[in-house]
Amino acid sequence: MQFIRFAFTILFFLSVICGAHYFLYTSSIRFFSISDPMHKKILFRLMTFLALSFLPSAILLRTNNTIFTSLYYIIAGTWLGLAVYFLFAAVVIWIIFGAGKLIGTIPDMRMISIVCVIIACLTTAYGVWRAQYPEIKNIDIKIERLPAVWQGKTIVQLSDVHLGSINRVGFMKRIAEKVNRVNPYLILITGDLFDGMGGDLPSFIEPLNALKASKGIFFVTGNHEGYLKLTEPVSVIKKTNIRILNNEVVDIDGLQIAGISFPEHNLKNNVRSMLETSAVFDPARPNILMYHMPTNISDQYNNRAEQQTRTYWHPDTSMSLAKEMGIDLQLSGHTHNGQFFPFNLLTHYIYNGFDYGLHKDGSFQIFISRGAGTWGPPMRVGCPPEIVVINLR
Repeated sequence: MQFIRFAFTILFFLSVICGAHYFLYTSSIRFFSISDPMHKKILFRLMTFLALSFLPSAILLRTNNTIFTSLYYIIAGTWLGLAVYFLFAAVVIWIIFGAGKLIGTIPDMRMISIVCVIIACLTTAYGVWRAQYPEIKNIDIKIERLPAVWQGKTIVQLSDVHLGSINRVGFMKRIAEKVNRVNPYLILITGDLFDGMGGDLPSFIEPLNALKASKGIFFVTGNHEGYLKLTEPVSVIKKTNIRILNNEVVDIDGLQIAGISFPEHNLKNNVRSMLETSAVFDPARPNILMYHMPTNISDQYNNRAEQQTRTYWHPDTSMSLAKEMGIDLQLSGHTHNGQFFPFNLLTHYIYNGFDYGLHKDGSFQIFISRGAGTWGPPMRVGCPPEIVVINLR
């Protein structure tokens, strides 16, 4: 049954992608007046190749990480993002054409098509450039009963950096430089530090060790560390100054930091029991919860299929267990805030509005970061990458 669900998902994804590319193919023929049979055949084959490129490129990169498979993955991912804006361009062109027919005056559709295609290309180029330069996001957060030693201190949240074949050593060095300029008291990394597509992970040891924080650096796993079966990401992190919190709590000068691993790594992870039996955790004292997903931390699923469905398509955003356990602030990521328009609208819908920003419910607060990196299309449009600087009050 699980295999059938997976196969159906892949077939659905490919059907949507192929249908979109066929629409681009027919629109190109219509508005660029392509009539030569040979040119049509070349365009059709090119569109078919591009439509079917992303999944094979991802598989090749994971199984054989070379400069050629990396380049293929980058091209396929970038095209996927560009194709989205080409689709927008095609829809606009057809609307203008239809409006022209209604009023009896059809404008120069070839020129309009060229302008729309140029805008789509420029938007994608901007998105690719923007993705490489995360911005500093400052936010003030008030935590009740905060010890005097923490008053006015800064915590940096890094999430979804996705280090690997696309976001390489230079990218991590730029992040480390920006983080260190803030001079944070604490750095909390809320999952997907590494990308599930592989890469030379040991090369990131040095730039990760460049991160500096007075009270340390802590990390919890995300779903992409799971795609790498945890072994290599964990072994790399253990060679850095970063401490992994695997379903445990630490007390730092009166502020409790709880780190919950991504549930895919342990389907029967009993978070309630862990917190209740912890020798450190006390809900009466101030605390911060690190959890990759902006969802409930109950993590009890009957099987993998149920876990996948509730994680990605029907998430529980009640945060009921965190509220019940007296969590003051939950830090999460995962959604990328859609990464680029219009997918921010989709994540907003799927996560019931909990796809970005600070949300409050009584004494409970959750902040969801857009993340610093990218997955798939290496671009950011309307959802800039960020390094979150939390000023404690």
